[in-house]
Amino acid sequence: MQILARGRFRLKPFKYFVCGFTLLELMVVLIIAGISFGLMMPHLMKNDDDLLKEESMRLVALMEYASDSASSNGRWLAWTPTNSGYRFMQRDEDKGSWQPVIGDDVLRERHLPEGMTTLITNSQQPKMTYNGMIQFSPSGIQSPYQIELAMGNSKRIVSGNLLGKIEIIASPLQVISSI
Repeated sequence: MQILARGRFRLKPFKYFVCGFTLLELMVVLIIAGISFGLMMPHLMKNDDDLLKEESMRLVALMEYASDSASSNGRWLAWTPTNSGYRFMQRDEDKGSWQPVIGDDVLRERHLPEGMTTLITNSQQPKMTYNGMIQFSPSGIQSPYQIELAMGNSKRIVSGNLLGKIEIIASPLQVISSI
């Protein structure tokens, strides 16, 4: 045993230094990472029905807001589909035409997720479709409407009646939520 300056002792020198992790430590880390990833995966990847549910609930909230806004502001508003989603329009009484709503973050143009489609149908005659818009009157009385959101094999229908009651329907017979 050698004595170094300042009273330190030097033991037998190591010839080899062992660095790294053992196989057991690596396996424990991989198992923990795998379990964490497995628990997070369902939250990261949504299926078609989850996307339709989320988008139909958003659409119901926006339709209610547009209806309330039309009544409270005394102006005509409308919902219309676009190639990639939908938008809200307002009636310009001076020009006698419909213009996109600007300056309102809630009624801004929306884009649907990839593969989702919309179809407007008349709730009185579900088989008959029309190419147009759903109008919200300042009086608060609305024409009945149905908007079909479809993605893959899943489908949801947002249905509104004369009194402004809006409900989401998964299939023609099953009501999911009523607002």
